[in-house]
Amino acid sequence: SELMALTRKTEEQQFAWPFREPVDTAEVKDYLEIIKDPIDLSTIEKRIRKGDWYKSKQMLYVDLQRMANNCKLYNDSTSPYYECDVRLEKFLSTLFHDIPL
Repeated sequence: SELMALTRKTEEQQFAWPFREPVDTAEVKDYLEIIKDPIDLSTIEKRIRKGDWYKSKQMLYVDLQRMANNCKLYNDSTSPYYECDVRLEKFLSTLFHDIPL
């Protein structure tokens, strides 16, 4: 499907490593206190496979954008995670350039 292809393209990027799996909340104890609606690429993939979550490319984009926003909210602008997020957002803007925002 087109949505899986877009997710895989995102996942393959060098800067996507912090977004591939859920944040380990056993390791990052306060994560869920700050991030109320966590999302990551593996969760997005599972939702695509189920087939009933995303009704459009725009809905996928919203979740990817939420993933980026969560990263910026939790991490300091000097962290490597934040830097990956900046690159992710730039990539998403090219990947989803045809979506009206």
